[in-house]
Amino acid sequence: MFDDLRAHFRKAVENFNEELNRDELTDKADDLISAMKNGVTEATSHINALELQISKARDQITEEGRAAKTCYRRAEMAHRIGDTETTAVGTQYAQKHEEHVRVLNDKINALNAELLFLKEDVEEMVGKVKKAQATGKSLSIDPVS
Repeated sequence: MFDDLRAHFRKAVENFNEELNRDELTDKADDLISAMKNGVTEATSHINALELQISKARDQITEEGRAAKTCYRRAEMAHRIGDTETTAVGTQYAQKHEEHVRVLNDKINALNAELLFLKEDVEEMVGKVKKAQATGKSLSIDPVS
């Protein structure tokens, strides 16, 4: 019984070694590296999207700041003529614009933190791709620049 088990084990080892020596291994390495490069591309695309969101949020901050100043100016003019209702409404809207500026600043801080995290992640991923390409047996994929 042990002789049969030993024979089966030897046969399994031989089959494993045959599989290792086939071209499928290099194809799998190429596929793995291709998948890694796709991951880098997706992360880079996400970085670009984050940078665009940050830029848009900064533009919104500028617009909200202007709107707040306009509301305060209108509230002041209404105050000078004794229109308390318009003064209150102008002040209320100015404060809403200022609150939106605070929220947008928090958003930018969060997006910057994610951006930094992703940039570090991409650097690590690119390093792994380059290492995999350098140590691969026969790779047909161009190196990442």
